[in-house]
Amino acid sequence: DCGDTGSATVTFTATDDCGNTSETTAIFTIIDTTAPDITGEAQSLTVECDGAGNQVNLDAWLQNVAGSLASDICGGVTWSNNFTDLSDDCGDTGSATVTFTATDDCGNTSETTATFTIIDTTPPSIGIPAANLTVECDGGGNGMQLTEWLETQGGAGAIDICGGVTWTNDFPGALSDDCGATGSVTVTFFATDECNNTSETTATFTIVDTTAP
Repeated sequence: DCGDTGSATVTFTATDDCGNTSETTAIFTIIDTTAPDITGEAQSLTVECDGAGNQVNLDAWLQNVAGSLASDICGGVTWSNNFTDLSDDCGDTGSATVTFTATDDCGNTSETTATFTIIDTTPPSIGIPAANLTVECDGGGNGMQLTEWLETQGGAGAIDICGGVTWTNDFPGALSDDCGATGSVTVTFFATDECNNTSETTATFTIVDTTAP
């Protein structure tokens, strides 16, 4: 039967000295009602986001049964799991709690559970830093040039492999009060990814007056 189980129907014959016989029959049966022994529990795994679902890491973790070990004294063990999908966390991160089931040849089961988690602790990569900008005084605060410089992060560019990037800055609202209508301001631009990791780049906007009356 399944695993190392089985049965035998045996007829016992009683014979007297004169050769007369009587019979009685019974069955000897080996059964297996014992679940596999989990000798090594499943181990949770946390990996850094690669922007593509970390499929290689996930597949290897599932195929390796999260490091689980099981044995059964009456036969072999087959593993299965209930993984369906990762949760939708920030950016391309997520997690899944998976139950791994060890089934012996007779259908007895044992379970062990672990969690696969993708995290993002890597800040955006600033490929192009913010650039200083110096403009000639227009007598009105050079508002259009300042606004454009702020809205384009001083020309800075950033990427993040695990999601989008949002820009903010710490512009104080006004320039320093230099001669005439000139002035300057040093601004830090912050690139923040969907998991709130942040990178910075700093540049200065300057209004100068080199034009004679």
